[in-house]
Amino acid sequence: SWSADTSDTGRTRAVVKRRECEGMREEEEARSRAGMAAQHETVGAAGCVEALDNDARRNAGGQQAYATARALKFRELLDKPHLDLEMLRALAWNGVPNQYRPCCWRILSGYVPVNAQRREAVLARKRQEYADMLPEYYHETHKVRSMDETATMHQISIDVPRTAPGVRFLRDNDRIQEMLRRVLYIRALRTPASGYVQGINDLVTPFIIVFLSEFFAEPIEEWDIKTLSEEQLTIAEADAYWCLSRLLDGIQDHYTPAQPGIQEKVLLLEDIVRRIDEPLATHLEQQGVEYLQFAFRWVNCLLLRELPFPVCVLRVWDTYLAEGPRFCDYLVYVCASLLVHWSDTLRRMDFQGIILFLQRLPTTDWTEQDVEIVLSRAHMWSILFDRAKSHFNSPRK
Repeated sequence: SWSADTSDTGRTRAVVKRRECEGMREEEEARSRAGMAAQHETVGAAGCVEALDNDARRNAGGQQAYATARALKFRELLDKPHLDLEMLRALAWNGVPNQYRPCCWRILSGYVPVNAQRREAVLARKRQEYADMLPEYYHETHKVRSMDETATMHQISIDVPRTAPGVRFLRDNDRIQEMLRRVLYIRALRTPASGYVQGINDLVTPFIIVFLSEFFAEPIEEWDIKTLSEEQLTIAEADAYWCLSRLLDGIQDHYTPAQPGIQEKVLLLEDIVRRIDEPLATHLEQQGVEYLQFAFRWVNCLLLRELPFPVCVLRVWDTYLAEGPRFCDYLVYVCASLLVHWSDTLRRMDFQGIILFLQRLPTTDWTEQDVEIVLSRAHMWSILFDRAKSHFNSPRK
């Protein structure tokens, strides 16, 4: 399971370590947009390195050199007999190269150990454990499903075809949809406290795509499932199940009855926005906009439906997983950063325009660089406001 030093000292140490490891984070642009120039002055020499690096990355040669250098860092780290988890989090926070993403996500999720010698044995055992669940929970040749189980399967069967409708590989493959149904149904039966809730179907898709990517050299638009063996498909399915389970274990109150975890996060989002952009918060209030009207889905689906899939979604999830146990709190700041990004536009709209806009954000053409600005701004606010949580409103009943 996730573990980390979440004290103020621990967080400060983690921030310093990230800068030492990377020196390349694109916080310059985020600070500029957020009006945080004063904070940049405190970075000192590290900030100069970041600024120089940003200049270098503006040309193709600089981008290629940057990508190559980062890939080498990941390779060197993953080759160590006992991997430094905090170092991996520091590197992954800024994005994981495609070829190392499956391995990194397994480790960051807590699915496999940092000890390289034990990794393959754990993978083999967990994959077999999942394979043993299929006849017990899914095929169920030895018993008839209960009414609750039948209702759960019915709802999953309705939701799966609607999952990531813009991704042809997920939408048009019966075998992939069967993978989704099995993962979701088995997870629901094994966690009766939460069961299956609409939105969880979206959360499994990044894991499915990432673990299938190990078997393809082409971009997702060119994937052909017919080239994969049943063994390869089952491996990806098992890994997706265990990583989804690890993720949901940390946010289980998001999906228990009445979903109190989401309600609390939306209230916290409202408080944060009022402190970072009072004119926007006031305008939303004057127009009668309730944050639950748009932010419930944001939190429920971890913003997966608001960003282009898979490019931007996978980049954001690199950072989610790198945050470790703080991911759930950090998500609220990402939501705040995304909302404030369109502050000027929203303040010119009435109620109907605001709701329609926030339900279909114009992010279709976004790239990784766009989401990195949102993530970096969210990171700064999380560091600033986490030290003053007592000033936030207590969750309202």
